[in-house]
Amino acid sequence: MQTNISRLRVVGLIALASGLQGCGDPKSSSTGGPDGGIVPTSQMTIDLQLESKDAGTAVVRANLNDGKALGSSYRLDGGDFFRACVSGVCRNMADNDSLDSPDYIARLTFQPGVDYVVSFSRQEGQNAPDSRVVMPQGFTVVTPANGTQVTDGQAVIFEWTPTGAPARVTLDYTITCKTSTGGSASNGKLGADTNSDGREIVSIDSIMQAFRSGGGNGGIIPCDIDVSVHHELTGTIDRAFHGGKAVGIVTRTVTLHYVPR
Repeated sequence: MQTNISRLRVVGLIALASGLQGCGDPKSSSTGGPDGGIVPTSQMTIDLQLESKDAGTAVVRANLNDGKALGSSYRLDGGDFFRACVSGVCRNMADNDSLDSPDYIARLTFQPGVDYVVSFSRQEGQNAPDSRVVMPQGFTVVTPANGTQVTDGQAVIFEWTPTGAPARVTLDYTITCKTSTGGSASNGKLGADTNSDGREIVSIDSIMQAFRSGGGNGGIIPCDIDVSVHHELTGTIDRAFHGGKAVGIVTRTVTLHYVPR
């Protein structure tokens, strides 16, 4: 069991973006390439994420970008489209209508241990039909119970079953507090279950110290701390792409109610 959570950090106000994006204005997949032509598939980087937050649904998200720091994403047009399939059931992936970083999304049933296949089809240019992700097994957070009240000085034991091996297991948090000046929120990392024992200790003081050091002051009254446990497996991307990543994630979240002493 790993108990070191020194990597806790505040990363600012909660972002609702998927985190699968490039930066800057999106470019057209069919006219954003050399001389106003198509962007070659071999110059595209794909960020593919499949996540399940409940026992029934898996959400597939894909983003195409140029792979550069502060680069651009691509908006699909000219007949280009994504399609996601599992066990013979397929869904076209819809644009999330982001102004700067379009993600393409589909919802399928949660099926652990089998391939989800995401294909990129083009009227012009090279198809990329075979990016694959396997979902980890579902799991249950045994302790603490959702809604557990916590306060300063506590160390809360998180246990879940099954443990998730061989998936990579990480924990993070989002904290939302009412303050005398209104409200404040932040999030951060809590470490990883490197020995796969299905058990980690979460320090309430560490979360609150990180929150305060990030500017979350002003006379804290109650806070909600959402602690999420993630089981993650790495998938494969089609070789037609320049590069990228594919991950399958099962997430379970417990809300703790913090009341200061």
